[in-house]
Amino acid sequence: MEISPEVLRKSVESLLKLQEIDAKLFQYRQESSVVPEEMVKAQSDLLEISKVVKSLDRGFKDVDRERRALELRSLTLAEDLKRAEAKRRDLRNTKEEFSANKEVDNFQKRVAETKKLLEEKTEISKQKTEARDAKQKENDELQTKVKQLEEARAKGLSDITSKIEELLKQRDQFISQVDDQVFSLYERVQKIRKGSGVALVKDSICTGCFVSLPPQTRMQLEKLTALITCPSCSRILFPQNELSGGLTSNNAIVADSIKAASV
Repeated sequence: MEISPEVLRKSVESLLKLQEIDAKLFQYRQESSVVPEEMVKAQSDLLEISKVVKSLDRGFKDVDRERRALELRSLTLAEDLKRAEAKRRDLRNTKEEFSANKEVDNFQKRVAETKKLLEEKTEISKQKTEARDAKQKENDELQTKVKQLEEARAKGLSDITSKIEELLKQRDQFISQVDDQVFSLYERVQKIRKGSGVALVKDSICTGCFVSLPPQTRMQLEKLTALITCPSCSRILFPQNELSGGLTSNNAIVADSIKAASV
């Protein structure tokens, strides 16, 4: 791609600034797409605890239903016993009295058995209530933690969104300073190279992929009459010693942004 040395130089100088922005954009977008490990674990733990709470609650309700049935049965037997005892008191016949005593004894036995079962079931119900409530408390505390983590992440994402919006405004300013053909190539490469589409050449080495350039590419770079790309990583190449003095000092920042992206 033929291009005048001056246009190429100005375009690359703007691209280097643009590349710093694109490296930050890539970093922020990566951060926004990653869910914190602590949140993932907390959400997973909450899901498991919620299942346990539901299971314990079902167990409690089953036992409590049996306990209430025994309470009703106990009340019914107590009433039956009172009626049997009242009936026995009104009897005068010894034979009928014997039968009434037997009926009273039977009700008393059933009342005692039901009372024992009710006490056992009440104790079991109490234990299940305590176990459920303890796990429910743990569930509530974890829910609070997850909510706090989600709120913190939402705030973090909001901050990142604001930074991205500001960077995009800055990006538009630099894009207007770049030759259309140069920018089109840069844009294609930086999307593949995660925000890094241009690389400086130092000591015949591409600082984007750190591969030594072949003689033909070095000769092309010396002329600065065409847009040259690295045969290894496809980044736009430009000799570092041809940059304006003000941009040479930025090369370390650019290099860091390139290293942050994959070759």
